[in-house]
Amino acid sequence: MSYIKKWEKTVVKHHKQSESKILHKQSDDFWEDKVEGFIPPELPDFNDPTLSFLRTHLSPDSSVLDLGGGAGRLSIPLAQKNHAVTIVDSSKAMIMSADKHYKYLGLKNVSTYHSPWEEFENNKYDYIICAHVIYGVANIKKFIEKIKSSINRNAIIIMYNNYPQSHISDIWELYYQEQRINLPGITELRDVIEELDIEYKFYNIEEFDLPTFDNFDSMLESISSQMFLDRSNKNIEKLTKILKNYMVVKNEEFVFPLKEVRKLQAIIL
Repeated sequence: MSYIKKWEKTVVKHHKQSESKILHKQSDDFWEDKVEGFIPPELPDFNDPTLSFLRTHLSPDSSVLDLGGGAGRLSIPLAQKNHAVTIVDSSKAMIMSADKHYKYLGLKNVSTYHSPWEEFENNKYDYIICAHVIYGVANIKKFIEKIKSSINRNAIIIMYNNYPQSHISDIWELYYQEQRINLPGITELRDVIEELDIEYKFYNIEEFDLPTFDNFDSMLESISSQMFLDRSNKNIEKLTKILKNYMVVKNEEFVFPLKEVRKLQAIIL
């Protein structure tokens, strides 16, 4: 099986598995209740590893399309450094938040569009940045080829080496009694890009420890959300028992008993 077909098959199976666990869909916009975590600060931190990497690889005053840019966490700070920024995102809630923020800052060099990438108008940009978007894209060939055809200079794709929620796979299996189908990471994306015969450069940006939790309740809330659990007493009691047996307390924090780190990496086309 080709890497492209394997990618597509994995993504479809993952989404199907996830959807089978969602009993009460609150909104068609998956990101509607998650916007707050993606709003950029009023005074951006350019020491942030991702922002620092982007600034190193973008020419001054260039045009930048932030593909799947959400509320503008990365691109609005770039606009504050005189880049002409376009944000495209399939979440209306994210785009509305980006609009509110850049207008509050008085920026005149930001445009936003509520649209899936596959349906977005064909234009050319000096750069496209695409951070933590591609994991769940099923038609990866079409997605990457459209990126490649829309750049004057480079596309910068930033992802973790593994799917960001892969560290809860053991908990998923303990709860649902089935193996979690994880989305691909940047490791698999390299195989896809090589199969498409597209030249690229690969970069390591930063390494991060897996998330930790200060208290049990915050851990329970986070993990139950990632596993699509409704908050019934029966479900919470079951997950609580699993977490108490599985998680490890270290330095007064709850940590995952896994010997791995998250590697933040980039591919530049």
